[in-house]
Amino acid sequence: MRSDIVFDALQTKNQNRFVLCHQAFKAIRLLHKNKTRIEDTANDALMRIAATEGQDGLIEPEDAAAPVQP
Repeated sequence: MRSDIVFDALQTKNQNRFVLCHQAFKAIRLLHKNKTRIEDTANDALMRIAATEGQDGLIEPEDAAAPVQP
């Protein structure tokens, strides 16, 4: 089930849900192939994110380290 995959992906070093969604979105866009279901690509991307636990291979948003301006 996808909820189990998402839970495993949240257990990586970055437990921020926004960052997980951003990483998944970028990974899905990179991995998706024509004539395949987007749902399968999303599952594959989340499994890859969950498998990178403890590695530095995570895709991080460009503005994640940007300071918040008041």
